[in-house]
Amino acid sequence: MSVAQIAPLFSITERMMFDALHRRYGFEKFGSRRYAVAEHVRSDPLPGHGVRTADFVAMDTWPSGHFELQGHEIKVSRPDWLRELADPHKAAEFTPYMHRWWVVVPDASIVKPGELPEQWGLLAFARGSMRAVKKAPRCAADPLPPNRLAALLRAVQKTAASRREVTP
Repeated sequence: MSVAQIAPLFSITERMMFDALHRRYGFEKFGSRRYAVAEHVRSDPLPGHGVRTADFVAMDTWPSGHFELQGHEIKVSRPDWLRELADPHKAAEFTPYMHRWWVVVPDASIVKPGELPEQWGLLAFARGSMRAVKKAPRCAADPLPPNRLAALLRAVQKTAASRREVTP
């Protein structure tokens, strides 16, 4: 039985999906996290003036990971996914700067065969974690302009502060 079939009994929330992404990118070694992560990264560096928002961005801080930037768009339902497909400009604000771009869903059945853009990966929620249904291919990424870097760093700070508030 898929998550979509049991949705009336148990609804997977956007926050649950964010938490699963934090677990996915929460790897630590020698007292340091491998990934710097941020929720709700704006395309515009001025608070309150952002045109678009990437739901989640993870940057690999290790040289062995080639300092990859991975962007994630969370879609909690089929209608939510269809709205994303109808407005390709939203993701286009971020994909040029990302080495990988993922659509993150509670159940893979939300994205029908042939709908996922070729350069995007698909992560689906399974037993409390995210699993790659289709791995996002590595793409060449443009360097982040200073205004976008500042927006990402602000989101990293805000995410870290909010995670400390909810973590015992």
